[in-house]
Amino acid sequence: MEFLGVGYQELLLVMVLVLIFVGPERMPTVAYQIGRAVRQMQRYARAVRDEFSEEISYVEEQYKTIKGEVDVTAQSLREQQRKLQSEMKDATAGLDTPLLPADSSPANILAFNPPASTPAPVDSPPAETPAAEKPPATPLVF
Repeated sequence: MEFLGVGYQELLLVMVLVLIFVGPERMPTVAYQIGRAVRQMQRYARAVRDEFSEEISYVEEQYKTIKGEVDVTAQSLREQQRKLQSEMKDATAGLDTPLLPADSSPANILAFNPPASTPAPVDSPPAETPAAEKPPATPLVF
């Protein structure tokens, strides 16, 4: 049997050394103080363990709350996405028809193109185009 890597022979040796160095008259008080120190360390360890378990339970509770909120938000976003997609599908339903007639051969397409510019009427004066304004020259600063 070993306790923290210490066998019964080593434990017996330590007890004999304590008995030699401390003496038989002070041995009960030393044993009492050691027992008291062990109990106090156990109390501290229990308090730390309880505090950690309380903190962990609080963090788990917060995690569950936030996860629930995220799930509700994700579901709401999915519903909004489905609604938007259906609205887009309804709005673009008329765009499926072709812009050109069905008999659109290359010759018909070329014949369909309107002239690039319309000639101006003869009796109207030519339109004056405004002169391109140049930006003022920036002064040179040295």
